[in-house]
Amino acid sequence: MAANLHGLVADFLQLMTHVELSEAPPRIAGLVVPTGDGLSKRQRIAQALDPLTREELASAALKFAAHRGDIALEEAGRKVLEAGDPSLTQITRRDIARVFGDNIAGERSTMEMIERCFVLSTPFDEVFGSGGRGLRDQITQHMDLNFGDWSVEFLFGEIGAFDCSRARFAALLEEAVHPLSRSGEKQLQTVAALNTVLARDGYELAQESELSGHPIFAFRPLVRGVGGRPKNLIFASRGPKPEIGFADAINNDIVILSGEGNCLIYDRPISSNGLLWSELVAWWSEVESGANAANLGVRLKESLASDAERKLFATYFRAYRSILGEELPALLPQVYLHYDPATVKTLRHRLPLPRQRMDFLLLLPGRQRIVLEVDGKHHFSENDRPSLKVYADMVSADRELRLAGYEVYRFGANELVGEGAEARIADFFEKLFRLHRVWR
Repeated sequence: MAANLHGLVADFLQLMTHVELSEAPPRIAGLVVPTGDGLSKRQRIAQALDPLTREELASAALKFAAHRGDIALEEAGRKVLEAGDPSLTQITRRDIARVFGDNIAGERSTMEMIERCFVLSTPFDEVFGSGGRGLRDQITQHMDLNFGDWSVEFLFGEIGAFDCSRARFAALLEEAVHPLSRSGEKQLQTVAALNTVLARDGYELAQESELSGHPIFAFRPLVRGVGGRPKNLIFASRGPKPEIGFADAINNDIVILSGEGNCLIYDRPISSNGLLWSELVAWWSEVESGANAANLGVRLKESLASDAERKLFATYFRAYRSILGEELPALLPQVYLHYDPATVKTLRHRLPLPRQRMDFLLLLPGRQRIVLEVDGKHHFSENDRPSLKVYADMVSADRELRLAGYEVYRFGANELVGEGAEARIADFFEKLFRLHRVWR
């Protein structure tokens, strides 16, 4: 699969002139094609593509495909990125077709809906073997004009839905349960029936928003996640805890009464898709006039307490910012989990809440919250002496987090410094992203 993708990307680049090879790939996909006296185009392309990982190659392929509208290249890239995920089998796709019976489009025309996901004209024919304009006419005739001539199962075979990428099939399902296709009780009944089938492969259609009072459903992995939606992320703490009050207790709108410079508060709505670095940067540019990603990075680093934390933070961005681009999840340092008053020490008969802050937090799609902890000796000792109580408090807090739906990963500080640290960190995030289907 990866070898086929390599060939498709190479063929795409081979159509360019030497000058275009130096200019277009960096502009379109951030890919630098080396130059050199006497090098042929094929040699230059090989030197650019051979060092890439599968994910980097697939990411570049999707950008080239979008630039040229190349369906074959897009499908090949998506299938490489989807290779490590649970598959959406042909059996499941067949059973989904049978849920729809002979009507997938509901209140829309079938071609109107299908063409939002499938391009039924050349070069799409070369990918799925369709009949071009003839197929479009046949779909209109047999699915709409002569309603019921074709079943949805037969339609899936004609448009290539049994063999297309999971992303393309998912887009088709989202269109089929869109309020323009189905609304009210019909929509909810269809979603429930589809979810019974999708659950066998580990997926579901889940509501992520509303449009004019109607639910909008999105395809996603079936995950446990954390209930509720995050709001008022208090993070990047670099000093004493600020005093916080409610500007509007009914809306849960908070205001910093003192110590405003000691932390950041992200107060925008966060959807079930999590929080991306690009979204955090956009927020920061409005909070701090003229600020950018580099300024935000400097501010976040000020909250990091050790060389181990700084190494994890820097390696994360160095390894994955170019691969995931706008889809890179935000890695939030020093995030408050519990927040009791800054004056708690003055209160009688009142113990502070445990696990005040998390070293790092990732908010991933599907309500997944990933906690990363970097453990120094203070996690296991008290006054420089080993302490079973300190250790017990730590594992007890971890249990409570996991029971609430969080995932907790701990690193020993020694793991994150010295020889091999960067490779170890990059390997962890690659496995984490595969587990949570962050690769697209």
